[in-house]
Amino acid sequence: MAVFKSFIHHLGENSHIYSTQELDNLISADEHPGYMLKHRAELLLERIRFLASLFAILVPLWLVVDFFLLPLNLFWPIVLIRLLSTLHFVYLARYRTEQISLKSSLILLTGMLINLPLTFFASAHYLALVPPETIYHLPVQLYTLLPYIAVAILGLFPLTLLECSVLALLVAVLTMTGWGYYSALPGLDLLPTLWLLIIILGIVLFTSTIQLQYMITMITRADHDPVTGAQTRKSGVQSLAKAFQQAKLHNEFLSIALVDIDNVQNIIAEYDYATYDHVVLEAAEILSEDLRNNDMLVHWGEKVFMLILPGTDCKGAKIIAQRILNQSLGTLPDGRPVTASIGVSERSMDDVAEWSGMLELVDTRRDDAKRQGKDRYVLCGEESGAATY
Repeated sequence: MAVFKSFIHHLGENSHIYSTQELDNLISADEHPGYMLKHRAELLLERIRFLASLFAILVPLWLVVDFFLLPLNLFWPIVLIRLLSTLHFVYLARYRTEQISLKSSLILLTGMLINLPLTFFASAHYLALVPPETIYHLPVQLYTLLPYIAVAILGLFPLTLLECSVLALLVAVLTMTGWGYYSALPGLDLLPTLWLLIIILGIVLFTSTIQLQYMITMITRADHDPVTGAQTRKSGVQSLAKAFQQAKLHNEFLSIALVDIDNVQNIIAEYDYATYDHVVLEAAEILSEDLRNNDMLVHWGEKVFMLILPGTDCKGAKIIAQRILNQSLGTLPDGRPVTASIGVSERSMDDVAEWSGMLELVDTRRDDAKRQGKDRYVLCGEESGAATY
């Protein structure tokens, strides 16, 4: 255990990784929140489109080199192979979707990476016929660079260690298998080639995870309140707009709840601002504990939080609101519970056309809960309820 703690401390000093949670986030995406998965999926797709556009130009341009360096009986099969490769890159460059996920982005990235070694293998079937002592052997050597390029490209993407390792090993195994099958390289050259792939793989793993770490840090700083860890209001509005658009597109449920801490002025007057800050921080921790992976917590105002609950109908939102009231949002120094007034809106039941309409409804219902005596909720259809301790 001491050795493990020493290792984490060493990572913190050299790579700014100060906890096992931060290390886990770089190893696997299992614990990444929904907003992080969306940001990363969008960034991966943007870079895939850019690189695919670049290769859609460079791959056919290489035919000029092939034309001058290959005999014509080998040139025409290469033209067909390059045409198929280019069509795939054009498809990726023009790929558009209304709903992007990390899984689909990784599948597209896998397809783009495999394109290069497959082009090499298909070409090797013909290029292996070229005698090594002739000038025609030069393009053969150029084609052997394609697998290295495919592995190196991974360093341009923010990937976890697990994702990057799987993709890189897939390309590496495919490459080694192709070399063995087509005998594209002499047997003695295989070991240094494998060693070079391992070195490139190590560099790629480092650059990919550094990008991921930087991305996590920047998104967290820009989109999240550093005190409570919840999304900022600006980021929350963007998240709500995206969630509403997706729910409307697929005719899915979407609920939001505005949680307003009660009696804040009394808390400040009776205790102090330090106690108030502690109450807000504890409330944020309690609210975030029961969130699902795709739910979002937003610090909407000084004492107000918003829950964005994709796929949750009004009945589900009622259960969540009742649970919040029953467990309270923490305790005051004298042991009294910290209560809240909650307003809830659900997209389909409230029949709202825009996300701004949901904001107006939760704001009104939160005020109604305050007027009805606080420590209660007002739901879709104006149903209300109070805590049952």
